[in-house]
This record gives sequence, C-alpha cells and structure tokens, in this order.
Amino acid sequence: MRLNSIFTRLKASGNSAFRMGCSSPIGRISVILMAWFGWGQGLAVAHIIPQENLHPVAEAYRRSTFILNLNPVDWQTVEGDLETISDYWDKFAPEEGEPFNQQLKRDLEKAAKREVFQTLTRSVSALCRKYIRAAEELFESPQAAYQEVENARGVFDSFAEVLRAVDPEGYAHLGQNWLSMVDALGSPGLLGVGVVEANRDDFQSAARNVVEYLSANFGRNFVPPAGKKLAAWPVRSSTFNVTARLPMKLPPGSNINKQIPRPRQILNMASRGVDETETPLIALGDMAFDSAFIYGNPMRSIGLSCNSCHNKSITNPNFIIPGLSGNKGGMDVSNSFFAPHANNGHFDPLDIPDLRGIRFTAPYGRNGRFASLREFTRNVIVNEFNGPEPDPVILDGLVAYMNEFDFLPNMYLQKDGHLAETAPPSAQRGEVIFNRPYSRMGGKSCASCHIPSANFVDHKRHDIGSVAGYGENSRDRAMDTPTLLSTRWSPPYFHDGSLPTLRSVVEWFDRSYGLDLDENEKEDLTAYLETVGDGTDPYEDSPYYLDAEMEEFYFFLSAYEFLEEKNEQRSIELTFETIASEIRNHKWELRDSRYRPILEKLAEIMDEALAANQAGKVGEVRTRVAAYRALYTENVEVLK
Repeated sequence: MRLNSIFTRLKASGNSAFRMGCSSPIGRISVILMAWFGWGQGLAVAHIIPQENLHPVAEAYRRSTFILNLNPVDWQTVEGDLETISDYWDKFAPEEGEPFNQQLKRDLEKAAKREVFQTLTRSVSALCRKYIRAAEELFESPQAAYQEVENARGVFDSFAEVLRAVDPEGYAHLGQNWLSMVDALGSPGLLGVGVVEANRDDFQSAARNVVEYLSANFGRNFVPPAGKKLAAWPVRSSTFNVTARLPMKLPPGSNINKQIPRPRQILNMASRGVDETETPLIALGDMAFDSAFIYGNPMRSIGLSCNSCHNKSITNPNFIIPGLSGNKGGMDVSNSFFAPHANNGHFDPLDIPDLRGIRFTAPYGRNGRFASLREFTRNVIVNEFNGPEPDPVILDGLVAYMNEFDFLPNMYLQKDGHLAETAPPSAQRGEVIFNRPYSRMGGKSCASCHIPSANFVDHKRHDIGSVAGYGENSRDRAMDTPTLLSTRWSPPYFHDGSLPTLRSVVEWFDRSYGLDLDENEKEDLTAYLETVGDGTDPYEDSPYYLDAEMEEFYFFLSAYEFLEEKNEQRSIELTFETIASEIRNHKWELRDSRYRPILEKLAEIMDEALAANQAGKVGEVRTRVAAYRALYTENVEVLK
C-alpha cells in the first residue's frame, strides 16, 4: 500500500491521528511509518484495487521498467514516460538533467532497452539526490525544505518495491533515514504543544545515508546485472539478497478491476429455473472461470482469472495493462509477460470478446483459428497464460459453463433476426440499408456476413481491410465475423478495439468502401446496429453484490460430491483454494462489518478442508464441507 493512498483513506475515515496536525512534518510521521513498514495493511476496504498515487517520476519509471522487460517493447509508451522524467529535470535543474536527456534520446534511437534502462535509472537516482540537496539548502525554511524531501521521497518510490523485496534490511534503514530527515526539520506543534526543534546535523546525517546508498547502487556506475530482469538491483549494498525474487506486479496505469455496476449475466439453465447446485459440472466450470489457480504465474500472483476480462461472461471495457493493451478493453495475449514460451514476438493486442451466446459463434479466436471451444479454452490456459495442462474435467466444466451463456433478450428482434414492428422507425430504415447490396463490396450487403437468421454470424473469416498484413500480398488479414447481438453493451469494436462506438464502425465502412451514405443514412444504420445489439436490463440494478458472490461460492462447493466420486483430488483442492481466496478478496465489501468474522471463518473452513484433502483425510473433508454449508446457510441473510 502506498503512502498517499493511506493518507487519503485516513483522511476520509476521520482518523484522529491523521487530524492531529498531519499537515506539519512531525504530524505525518506515524502515517509515514505505516506506509513504509506495512503497518497499514488493515486499512484495505474493498476487493477493488485502487490506483497507486505515485509521484509522476516514480510512475513513469515503474511503467517504463515493466515495458522494457517485455518482448516486443511498446516504445511509444516508454518514450512518453521518458519525456515526463525529462520535464521534471527541465523544470528543476535543466543543466544537470541535459546529459541524461540527450543520452536517453540516443538510446531510444537505437531501441536499446538495456541502455535505456541504465540511463533511466541513473537519471532518476540523480534527480532524487538533487531534491535532497535542494532540501538541505532550504533547511532554514522548514516548509519549503519539507516539500523538497517529499519530492525526493516520491521519486525514490521508483525503486521502493524492488528494494523492499531484495534488500529489506537496507530498505528499512533508508526508511528510518527518511523519517529522520522529516523529524529533523522540526515542528511548531499544535497550539504550542509538541514543539520539536530543528536539527541540521541530524538532517545532514540522514540525507547523507540516503544519498550514499543511491549513489553507490544507482549512480553513474550503475549497469543492469547480466542475466537478470531489468530492475533496480542494489548489487553494491552489503545487505543485498542475491537469491531474492522480484514481486510480480502490474505497471502503474493498469486497471484489472471488474466493472460496477455488474453486467447482467444470463445462464440458460438458470433462466429455465434450474438450481446451479443441481448441475455440478456447470458449477465446477463456474468456479474455474473465477479461479486464478487454473493458470500459472504471474496470473496466480496478481489474481487474474477468466472473469477479470470477461466479467460475468461480458467484456470488461475498463481493462488495461500498459505495454500489453493497445486500447482499454483489450490485451496482447501472445506476449512475453504472461507466457514467454508462447510469445509470437510482435505487438498484436486484441479486443476482449464478449462471450454471450458463445456456443453459437464458432470458430473461436479473433482470427477464427480454433474450431472447437474446448481446444480454444485449453490454449488460453496453457499457451496464453502459462498454466499447467488442465484436468479434462476442468475443461469439461468450463465448456459446459460457457455454453450456458446467453445473449440479452431483445424485444425488438423476431426469431428470424429481422426487426419487430415495435422497433424504432430509424432502426427500421437502417435495416433496409443493412440489407442493401453495395458494388464496392462485391455486390454483398452487411447482412451477407452478419446473417440475421444465424445470430448475425456466418462462421467464416474475411479480410475487410482492418488488419495490416506482414507484406503487400500476404494473406494473413482475415478475421472471424463477430455477432452483432448484445454489442451495444460491449464497446470498443473491431478485433483490436480501435473503434469506440457503433457510429464509428458505420463511418469506417462508409469511408473504407465508398458507400456514400449521407448523414441521415449513417444515423439510421447506427440506430439499427444499436437496436440489434440492445437487450433488456444489461446491468444489475445495485452496486452491492456480495450476497450474489457468496451464493455463487456456495454453488462452487456443490461440485464436491461429484469430484469426490470421480477421485478428482486436484480439482477438489482447486475448488477449496478458489472459494477461500474469493471470500478474502470480497470480504471488505460486507456492508455490516460486525459479520466479517463469519466470512473469515468460512474462508478458514475452506483452508482446513484443503489441508485435510491433501492429507487424505476424506472424512474430515466431508465434515468441513458440511460445516461450510451449515454456517453459510445460517448466515446467508446477513452476508450482504
């Protein structure tokens, strides 16, 4: 948890320690301590992962470091981050920053990522040291000096997460020195109480310790260690742990949170009145869809699952990971971060597809490379996200679950896909345009590929000119025909998510194929697409959904007897792990915190069931499963 996010939460909560003068240096020390040493972990309030409130230099450095470790490198984003850091030098000390800026430009021109990282690290370290020297020069003006210390500490955050992992002793020592610098600036206290005198010697001593560490490890002699990931390795620190591993984290600017309000999911069997506890294979697939444990690292470490991208089977339009995403709602799934063995070596981010009605939309993959949903799902687990070979029963469950995903019901569509008479007049005019043949399209119409009577797909692949091939006459541009059903609620559009609205899709086709549509025709065709892509109640009507999540976890557990009968030990353990993890992720959403111990107990029961299963104590596992069901049933009305 970062420093500024703790400040924000304490302030919002009305915490008394925060109110007691945290605007002065001394009044913030207790808060800084919590941030530095991790004492504020109990302040987390939700499953939603907040954006880290980093200094712009630290944010740019961390993001660039993440991207420079990718293959290929998104140089455009890196260049933008380097400009951010250069701007800080230009505003603060242009003459000192110019050598770094010029060297970074030369490194960028060569696309030499190790050299870029080396110069970048030296530059950020020098900037941090410059802020510390500025604070020393302003010592007689405590508030001004404090601001420079804050700037220095903010820039130092560029290295913090690495140092915390690989040099925890050195990191703790640095933390004490940062606190000493703040303390040494003194404080007027509050209403004359708690006055602290300034102490220049203490300040200089603490500042010297930080500067010497930065100079020794990240100064002019810094060179990224060969054979290691590009990171701020403090190899000259006497307390550096050479066997330590870096934390698996996403870069600043990432958003993997599920959207709120939640999209409305329609499961065919549930809509027919079937209880999911009566369908163990589907319940198993539901669990696996929500589980990060079916994948390898880094998916497991950062808690990503199928449901992160396809929230309740629907596209997550806010999903973004800098360096991997071209636009929000998409990602390069053949990258070196999630599965180095399956990296294809070029940046080709794809829009996250909506999975509604997936049983009707074969083939699978944006370029239709998989005829089978099962084969496609296995590839996602093993080759896109580095997972182990999935148990066949897990694949069976995932496919069974996804085959229950239905489109939103649409009152404006007849069974044959044509508009009902109740559809808006503009949409009815647009339907005529949609079915009109165009000479520039070879005499075909929009409906030739998006066949209304076949759920608006033709199960084929076409080159419509939206993909850049590898060569002038290459034949690698064909993409699968996507359905138009429910699409009003799943922007952006096209295989790469490059078009934000359905109107922009209409304009692209008009421009690319010379359809010569006038403004009224564009509006009518857009109205038609929005009507076809519409549906009843696309979102749930409440931002509170813990009760629905808890019910779903109860469904997950209904697969236990089925798995026990099949002797599917790993799948049993996967179920227990997933339920315990999901409860802990969601427990902060409980509206009445008095009942949080019940959630904690439910998670502990799943831990105990997992341990018993690993020890082969079948009777104890059954007892723990029964205990979970009883405790949940007893408290279902308060777990909201």
